Parts: sequence; structure tokens; C-alpha cells
Amino acid sequence: MAGIDLEQFRLRRFVEHLIAMGEVDIHDRPVALADMSAIIEGSTNATLFKDAGPEHFEIVGAVGGSRRRHTLAFGTSDERNLAQEFGRRMANMQPVVDVPQADAPVQQVVMAGDDVDLTKLPFHMQHTYDGAPYLSSAIDYTLDPKTGRRNVGCRRLMLRGKTTMLSNLTQMSDLKRMFLECVERGEHLHLNFAVGAHPLDFLAACVRAPVEDEFVTVASVRGAPLPMTRGVSNGLPVPADAELVIEGYFDKAGYTEIEGPYGEFLGYYGPAHVDPIFHVTAITMRKDVLHQTVLHGAVKIARTDHAHQCAILTEARIRHVLGAARIDPIAVYAVPSASGLLHARVSVRREAPGQARAVISSLFAIPFLKHVYVLDEDVDVFSDEEVEWAMANRFRADRDLVTATGQRAFPMDVTMSNDSTTTKAGFDLTGPLTRTGVEAKTTHAPHFEGSAHYKSVEQALGARPMYFAELMASLGSKDGREIAMELDRLRGHGALARSKDGEWVLKT
Repeated sequence: MAGIDLEQFRLRRFVEHLIAMGEVDIHDRPVALADMSAIIEGSTNATLFKDAGPEHFEIVGAVGGSRRRHTLAFGTSDERNLAQEFGRRMANMQPVVDVPQADAPVQQVVMAGDDVDLTKLPFHMQHTYDGAPYLSSAIDYTLDPKTGRRNVGCRRLMLRGKTTMLSNLTQMSDLKRMFLECVERGEHLHLNFAVGAHPLDFLAACVRAPVEDEFVTVASVRGAPLPMTRGVSNGLPVPADAELVIEGYFDKAGYTEIEGPYGEFLGYYGPAHVDPIFHVTAITMRKDVLHQTVLHGAVKIARTDHAHQCAILTEARIRHVLGAARIDPIAVYAVPSASGLLHARVSVRREAPGQARAVISSLFAIPFLKHVYVLDEDVDVFSDEEVEWAMANRFRADRDLVTATGQRAFPMDVTMSNDSTTTKAGFDLTGPLTRTGVEAKTTHAPHFEGSAHYKSVEQALGARPMYFAELMASLGSKDGREIAMELDRLRGHGALARSKDGEWVLKT
């Protein structure tokens, strides 16, 4: 355990950092648990409740609900290159280290056996038609009983009773596969949930790349060793530095009770469906536990945690796919308001006709990506204003729209056909390569730097034709009116002309 800092990736410490950076709204007054979600969604910041519910819980929400907060989580300053930072960390694997239970802060308080009571935790209603109160911030840690492979994922937990919960195991995943195999063998599937974790842990838990050890993925995304200890009731691994852990097992009886509906991350409800019961055998936490809720499925999707986690992973996937096609993008942006999954913008330095189409065709292969926007390098893909400008000025529907029917749809896409397919669209928002001259340039405010290179307008124009701003820069002018007067003098002498693009030309 030597050298392992059990506070470095603690949620509370990260929230303190966010407070210092002005990224957290703090509510000191009492607030009902049922009122929290509306308050969280109403702010672009994270929200810290100091007195929530009758138990006076301290709860933080939407910690990962912005790109800036994920940038702070990575400890970097470049918001635009988070996918590259993620890729760098994934390529530099970090170890998993064992921490004795006596040294694990997450086990400072233990409720086991008859003391287990889930009603002592801040389950709360998060959307109007949710099936019951939920904890939305759980990360599951388990071992495959068959192979010993270590697995991590994100789960929502629906309150069922004092010692039981329901969780969504509908879509195929490693955890669902493990559970089905356990049911077939007549065994419970034991696992543990960490509730209250650093944003990088959630990001790692969302990774769907084929890896041998997903605990190592969490460590690698952190960029530091992952401290794990053993559960008090089942001996399975749990993060030693988490805020709270729920231990237990999915019942071997299989899929038996309806879970949901629940507000999904696309902004619609996922339907109620039959899922397994989870039996809780222990609850452990820090003495000064900071509870956590994740903003999920809100009206303002770009404020949700999941949208930004998905955006980073989508951008990393896009760069990988384009790299395989030998396309080097200038910038990539997965749009959070499209859940970080469905819309992507890519800017490229075009060198030949058809390059934008090549980007679109390559990215149609990504299953969940629905709409692709390709832009020239002079457009900032992170700017809605600039992208809308490109759509208005460089896109013509009969020429620049690429569609592909019969494509595999994202499972929760409400527009998909009965056969689970959709139509993908690519938008070529690039300008014509053949257009030249001043009319092909985009407008920008002038910037003047440096010292004078010439002593007079006549000397400057003697070197080459210049636009007016180039004349100002070459003469070190921060005004320009004196240059206009000098041009007028040259005009009067018959020594001045203009190029077709408006450059000033000295007659010879």
C-alpha cells in the first residue's frame, strides 16, 4: 500500500477542487430529496446539497455534467483534446493494488446482516414517470465466476425494499452474460456497487473496448494505480477510495420483476421491463460520506454526466476509425446535446475532391453514430455559431447530403424502423476547392502585431500589391487614416490602381 494516496481520486476532494474553480452551486438550506433533480438540471454547474432529506444528507450532483469539469478531472487544460488524453492513458496501463480492509476508508462505517437498510440511503425520484426512487451513480465491480475476469460497468439502482433493489440488465453486456450463465448453473451472481466516484471512474466504466481486465481500465484512465480492497460480506473487490459501497448478489431465480420505467440518457423514458432482484448483504461508507447523484435523461441533455462521458469516448472512436482510413482530422467534436453519441462534427484539411465524402463513409460504420458533419479547417467544430454559418453558406441539400438507409440503429433510437434499422445522414459543409480570391475567404476581425517593415506606402507597394490591412501591418499602423491619405496622394499623381480582389497596386 506504500505510496497509494486514498484521497487523490476521492469524489469529495474533486468536488472541493471544483468549488475552488467556481464550478459548483452550493445549497446550504434544507431541500427535499424529490426536489433535487429539478435544481440540478436548472444549473450548468455541479450542485452540492449540504442538507438534503430528513437525514440531512450531503449530496453532489452533475459532477461530470460539462466538458470543462471532465477537463479538470483529467488534470489538463485543453478541453478540445480529451479524446487524445484518454487514448494516451489507455495506451499506458496502470496496475491494480490491494489495500487491507483496515486501511480502506470506504469501510469506516459498516452495515451488515440485520443492520442493512437501504432506506437510509438517498434514493430519490429523478424523472416524473420513474418506477420508484433511484440511485443513479452506481459502478458495478465483479469477477466473472467462470473465468475470473474482472468487469466494471455503470448501473442504476431502483429501491425495492430495505434489503433489495432492481437494476437494468436488459441490454446485452458482459454483466448480463455472466448473470445468465450463473442462472443456468443455479448460482447467484455476487458483485459490489461503488456509489460516489470520481468522474474518470465513470468514464472508464463506460468503455466498451475489448480489454482483458476492466479494473486495469479504471486505473489507466485515472493515470494512477487503482486501490482495491475486499468486500466485508462477499470478499469481492471494491474501490478502497470510494465514498460508499453496496455489496450483494443478483438472485439466481433470474428475471422475475418489473424494473423501471426510467428517464434514459437520450431524453426519453426507457420502458419498464423484467429484471433480476439484487439482494444487499452489506453497506459500507466513509465516516464523512459524500453521496452522489448523476443527472440522467434530462431535458437539457448537454448538462448530464453521461453525455460528456459518451462524447469523449465517441471522439476517441472517431479518431481511431479515421486513422484506420488514413484520414487525419483537424478536430473532432461529439455533440453533448445529441447525447454525445448520435451527432459528430469533423474538420479536415482538404487536399483533393471527395475527402469529405470519405470521412462520412468511414464514420457511417460506427453503429451508434447517426449524423455526421464535415467542415473545413477554418470552421471551429466546437462552435454552434460557426457550424450553423457553414450549414447556411456551404451546404446545398441536393449536392451535399449523403444518406444511407438500412443502417443498424442505436437500440433506444425512437426513429428506428420495425427492423431496428435507421437512415444515417452525412452533411458536407465544406466549401468548393476551386473557389479563389477574396470572395473565398471568411471574414475575421483584423489583428495587427509587430513593427514596421517599410517607411512609406509607396515603398510597401513597391514590394508587392497589398490589401489595406497588410499595408497597415507593414507600416506598423494602429490607425489607418494616415494611410488612406497617402493612398489619396498617390491616386492624385496617377500612381495608384486596384486589383480585381481589391488589393492596392502601385503603377509602374
